[in-house]
Amino acid sequence: MRRPLRRRLTPTVLTAAAVAGVVTFSLVASAPVGNAAARPSSAYAVSAEGQVPIPKTPYAESPDGKRHTTSALELPENPLISVRAGTATAGNDSASVELFDIVVGPDILSQVTIPAELKNQCTSLPKTGADNLPIPDIALPDLGLPLPQLSTKDLPVKNLPDLCNLLLNPPKSLLGIDSLNVWCSGDTGGVDIGSLTLLGQTIKAPSTKQGATLPAAPLATIKVNSQGKHSDGAFTITGVSIDLGGGTEVINLASATCAKPAAKPKPTPKPSPPVEAPAQVDTPPAAPVPTPVKTHHPVTG
Repeated sequence: MRRPLRRRLTPTVLTAAAVAGVVTFSLVASAPVGNAAARPSSAYAVSAEGQVPIPKTPYAESPDGKRHTTSALELPENPLISVRAGTATAGNDSASVELFDIVVGPDILSQVTIPAELKNQCTSLPKTGADNLPIPDIALPDLGLPLPQLSTKDLPVKNLPDLCNLLLNPPKSLLGIDSLNVWCSGDTGGVDIGSLTLLGQTIKAPSTKQGATLPAAPLATIKVNSQGKHSDGAFTITGVSIDLGGGTEVINLASATCAKPAAKPKPTPKPSPPVEAPAQVDTPPAAPVPTPVKTHHPVTG
């Protein structure tokens, strides 16, 4: 079995989003989705649009109402995201997705060059009483992207020790999810998220009736359990959507669409064969009616 793809991330908008720490985490229920002509039930594990496009992988579709399942052990080569395994299933008015070991932005913070001034401050921190030290406003290296100049104050930390720990001991990824299951049946569905970590911190995903926001600004938005109906009656539910850089890169994880049930073909009645009259059997002509003959009997005695 091939090992999941975990390439080093070259500077992209994902790097900027992680360094800036600007992430909003919210739940969206009954979110509007695009309309289109009547569509079949379908499901896919991962897709991305933007600087790093990724086609829907793996993808399953049920144009005939029959159950179709497809799996993939890795995604097309890309520096953005990796998964260990994904399975998509679509049937008649039903669909589901299973994903395992999702990693978004592997080893991104480890590629950020720490300014010498900040590194000196980190190495000289006192062992105690440092929690009240403010975060220095030091410009981070230019990432070569059309983004505002970022500084250390943009990072999601509370104080200087937090900042030093984040940069000197960078997490393995921007976002990690150990499992993600999504399903729909008719116009209802659900999402089951396993352990989720953002920049090394474990986060409790909100329930379907709750939302949560992490302290951050608007370069990246993470939505959980986005649901919506289409004009043709189909229903779509997406487990996790990640918007980086205000639409520069959009990643969708585990999406299922349930269309109206496929019409069952009506059997075409076959014409009944004509009923043939029974064959006539030749019969002899009827015997003639006998004619009485008058005679005289002799008289005796």
